[in-house]
Amino acid sequence: MALPATLSEFTARWDKFRDSLGFEDITFTLRLTPHAVTEDSMSFSMPLCDELSQANGMFAAASLFGAADIAGTFLAMNAYADAGQFPLAVQSNVNFMSNSKSGPAVATARILRGGSSVVVVEVQVADAEAKALVHTTFTYVLKERRLGK
Repeated sequence: MALPATLSEFTARWDKFRDSLGFEDITFTLRLTPHAVTEDSMSFSMPLCDELSQANGMFAAASLFGAADIAGTFLAMNAYADAGQFPLAVQSNVNFMSNSKSGPAVATARILRGGSSVVVVEVQVADAEAKALVHTTFTYVLKERRLGK
C-alpha cells in the first residue's frame, strides 16, 4: 500500500483505521489528527492541553513519545503492511531535546529502511514554532494481527 497522496486521503484512512478498532484507544487519548502528508512522510498534530501536559504546563514526555510511536506505526502500516499485518515496535530510541508551551506538537514520520518484515522509521516532534522537541527511531516487525479487542 502506498502513502496517501493528499491530506484528505490521509484523514480518510486515519478515520477508517480508528473506526475499525471498535473502541477508543490511545490515539483518542492523545487527540491525534492528521496534519500533513508528502511522498515520503506523514505528520500528526497533537494539542497542548491539560491531559497531555506535565505540572509546569509543557508537554508530558509520555505524550510526546506516544505521538512519535503512533506516527511511526501508522506510516509503516501504510507503506509496508499488507492486509492483516500490523507493525509491532521491537526497538525504540528517543531523545528528548527540549520542551515547550507552544502547541500543537507535530510528529513527522519518515521511513529510513523497510522491507517485507521489518521497517525502521525516524520521527521528529516539533512545537508550533518548529522547535525540535523529540527525535526518535523505531524498529517495527510486521506481524499478522487482528485490529480491535
